[in-house]
Amino acid sequence: MVYCGKASQGCQNCRTRRIKCDKIQPQCTQCIRVGKSCPGYRDQLSLMFRDESIKVIQKAHAQWGISDHPDSADSPSSSSSSSSSSSSSTPSPKSVVSSRSYFSERPRFKLSSSPEHNLTRIPKEIYATKDDQAIQFYVEHYVVGHPDEPAAAHELRMVDWIHAPEFRDMMAAVGLASMSNLTGDKALVTMARQKYGLALQHTASALANPYAMNLDISLRTVIMLAIYEVIRNRGRPTDAVRTHLMGATALLSNFLCIPNLPQDLMRGFLQLCLALLNPFYVGNLALPPAYSGWFDLCNRLAAPSDKPAVEILDIATRFLELHAYLNNYALIDGRPRTSQIIRNALAIDAELDVWERQHSQGSVSSIWTVLEERCAPGFFPSDGVFDDCYHVYADHWVARGWNHQRWLRLLTCRSLIEFSDRYPLSCAQVFSSANMAAEQQNILATIRRVARDLLVSIPTHYRHPRLERKHRDFIDMTSGGAGMGVVGLPNLLFQIQVAGSAPGVPRQYTVFARNMLETIFADTGMLQARGLAETLVVDGGVGGSGNNNEVKQERADTPPEGVLTSIESQPPSRKKAPIVVPQPQTQPAGGQQLLWYHERPEESYS
Repeated sequence: MVYCGKASQGCQNCRTRRIKCDKIQPQCTQCIRVGKSCPGYRDQLSLMFRDESIKVIQKAHAQWGISDHPDSADSPSSSSSSSSSSSSSTPSPKSVVSSRSYFSERPRFKLSSSPEHNLTRIPKEIYATKDDQAIQFYVEHYVVGHPDEPAAAHELRMVDWIHAPEFRDMMAAVGLASMSNLTGDKALVTMARQKYGLALQHTASALANPYAMNLDISLRTVIMLAIYEVIRNRGRPTDAVRTHLMGATALLSNFLCIPNLPQDLMRGFLQLCLALLNPFYVGNLALPPAYSGWFDLCNRLAAPSDKPAVEILDIATRFLELHAYLNNYALIDGRPRTSQIIRNALAIDAELDVWERQHSQGSVSSIWTVLEERCAPGFFPSDGVFDDCYHVYADHWVARGWNHQRWLRLLTCRSLIEFSDRYPLSCAQVFSSANMAAEQQNILATIRRVARDLLVSIPTHYRHPRLERKHRDFIDMTSGGAGMGVVGLPNLLFQIQVAGSAPGVPRQYTVFARNMLETIFADTGMLQARGLAETLVVDGGVGGSGNNNEVKQERADTPPEGVLTSIESQPPSRKKAPIVVPQPQTQPAGGQQLLWYHERPEESYS
C-alpha cells in the first residue's frame, strides 16, 4: 500500500474550487454561501486503508518522481542512496509502532535524474502525522488479533465505528497515550489529552440527542474512555474509570426495555456489571445505589442459559459489601459481630464452590462446560501458554464469566486466611481445631488449583505476541461473544495479579504472572500492567505470602481437581503435534470444608 500523504477531508465542492472547507455539519459554510448542496466530507481513515493497484502506484510514483525502470536501481548513486535510506530508516529500540505497520519506517523517496522531475516543489520525504501513527497503533495493538476481532487491518474498511469522528479521536487518544508510555515522549501526552477532550465533547453531544445516537459507537467510545484511564494510570483504578463504566452501564440499561431484546445486548449489560466489580473492590468502596437496580434488570431479563453469570453477580455483590464494611469499621477479636463476618465469608465461599461444581460439568447449562486440553511440551512458547495447556469454552463471554468466578474465589480464600490470623478467638468460635492441619492443606490446594486455572485461561483472553498461526488454530476454538476484544483486558490484569500473589502459590505461578503483565505493557502500553507487575516480588520459593516449607507444591503438569475434570482429546484433524491428554481425577463427593492456614501473609487485609 502506498501512503499518499494527508489528503483533504473537505467536501467535493470545496476541493474542486480549491478553497478551504470548514467541515461544519451538516453543510459547510462555503456551500451554504454559494447556495449549493454540500456533498459531505471524506474520511481520512478510509483513505489510509484503500486498496492499491498498479495504476495507483504508477500515478504516485509519477507525482513523487520515482523511476519505475529496474536499471535505475543498479546505478552507483542509486545504490548509495538506497543504503543510506535503509540505514536511516532503521527503527530505534524504543519504536512503538509494529514492524507490520505502514508507518513503522518513514518512507524516503529518491528523485530520478530526469530533468523534468528535478522540481523543488516535490518533497523528498513524506511523513505520517502523529494522529495517523496513533490510530495505526490502536488498530494493530487494541483491535487486530484480539478475541473476535479481525485478523488484519484491511478487514476494518467496512466497519462503521472505525470511521466515526468521535471514535477516531478516541483511537488517537489511546494510541498517543500508549506510545507516550512506551517512549517517554511527554509531547504525546499533551496530544493524547487533547484528543481525549475532543472525544468527551463528541460523546456529550451524542448523548444529548439520544434519538440520533448510534448506540454501538457511543458504547465503544465510553468504554475506551475508561481504558484510556487504565493506560495512563499506574496504580489503582481512578474515579474516572468507575465513572465511565457506570456511564456505559446506565446508557445500556435504557435500551433493555425494547421488545424482543437481543441476547447480545443483555450479555453486554451483564458484562459491564461484572466489569464494575474490580474497580470498586480495589478502591475499597461500596457499590453505588444504582447497582441494585441494574442487578434486578439482569435477574429479570437474562436468558436461562445466562443465569449463571447473574449468580456470580449476586455472590460478588455480597462479597463487595462485606469487603467495604471491613474497610470502614474495626472488628474486635472474640466479639459476636466478628464471628458473624467470618460466617458470612464462609457462606460466600461455599456458594462459589457449589457454583463451580455445578457448572464445570454442564449439569445446569451445557454452554458453561470447561474443557482443558494439553499439547506436547515445547509446542507452545513457555511464556505465552501456562503449563502447555489451554481452555475451550462455548464463547468468550462465558470465559470471562469463569474468570470473574475464579478471581472472586481467590479473594474469598485470601480473606479467610487473613481472618484466621487476625481473629483467632472468633475463628475458634466458628471452627474446632481438631483437623487444623488437614484444613490448612485443603485451603492451600484450593488456592493453587484456582490460580492455575486462571493462568491457563489467559490465552483465551489475550494473545501473546509469540503465539503464531499454528498456535492460534488451537486456542481459537473458543470464538464469539467477546463484543470488543480489548474490553476484558483491564480486568484480566488484576485477575493475573491476584493469581500470582495468592498465598501459597508456587513460585512459577508468580513468575509467569509477572512476565505476562510485563508483556502486556510492552505490547499495549497499559501503564497499569507495569504497576501490577511490580507488586509481584519473585525472591522466594513461593509467591504471594512467603515461604512455607511444610506445604508440598504441586507439579505443574499435575491435572487439578474439581473444575477441569471434563477433559476431551483433540480430533485427528488437529493433531499437528503429539497430544497428551491427562486422565480426569475423581471429584470428591459432597461440599468441600473450608480450611485454615496460620502463616501470616505479607499483604494485610484492611
